[in-house]
Amino acid sequence: MPTNTILSIARLAATVLLVLLLNGCADKIDSTSTSSAPASPAVSKPATTSAVVPTATTVPSMTAEELAWLKAVATLHNTVDKAFMGTGNVYLTRAKMRSYANTLRSCSRELARIGSPGDRLQPAYVMVKQACQTFEKGAKCWDTAVRVSDAGGAVTGTANEKTFTRASQCGFEAQGNGSNLLGNAEAKGEEIKAKVG
Repeated sequence: MPTNTILSIARLAATVLLVLLLNGCADKIDSTSTSSAPASPAVSKPATTSAVVPTATTVPSMTAEELAWLKAVATLHNTVDKAFMGTGNVYLTRAKMRSYANTLRSCSRELARIGSPGDRLQPAYVMVKQACQTFEKGAKCWDTAVRVSDAGGAVTGTANEKTFTRASQCGFEAQGNGSNLLGNAEAKGEEIKAKVG
């Protein structure tokens, strides 16, 4: 082989070798000296916490039974008040006083009929029960007034007059106090109804 050809092959081999070496070194230089672009500061996402979020519980609306109970209390209140709110002068005959006693006693009978409205309306129920107990006391007062009077309501004798006055006053006061309790029970029922819809 001519020397020129050997030299040419040697030069070619040396050039290829040199190119390969330079490429290899260039890759190492790139990876060590060339720094990559600075990473942008990491944007931290808000930490997801597993905080307990209260679940919205839906309070059920008033049931038909609860609404009927509230209506029955309002009717009872109206019935008792109407019996005592006569127009003009009222003559306290035995019949009238017995009527008052029966009207006041009707509260307990009506409450027994309509029963308890359930847990939600218990505050109103307690007030109605107190009203009925107050009316019961008033009914007993009217019974006493009847006992010391004659058929026309007349009272004879000083002791009977005092008893009659105290008894009739007690009967009227019981009606007023019980009526106030029924009014409070109705208001409490409406308040509860407004909260639950």
